[in-house]
Amino acid sequence: MEKMLRLELLLANLERHQTKEHVKNAVKEWLLASRSVIDSVIDTIEEEREAPVARKINITDE
Repeated sequence: MEKMLRLELLLANLERHQTKEHVKNAVKEWLLASRSVIDSVIDTIEEEREAPVARKINITDE
């Protein structure tokens, strides 16, 4: 019976502190951070593809 009272108290505290909202916000922040990292990796890969290529310059008198 004591465990039930503790469980009820825990659930009441979770409701009072809006734990569900905190978890939703934490997951949202994590997803945004992950997307930022992925975007950064994609940008880096695209920059490597578009890197300028050295060109041979012919320096001869004509």
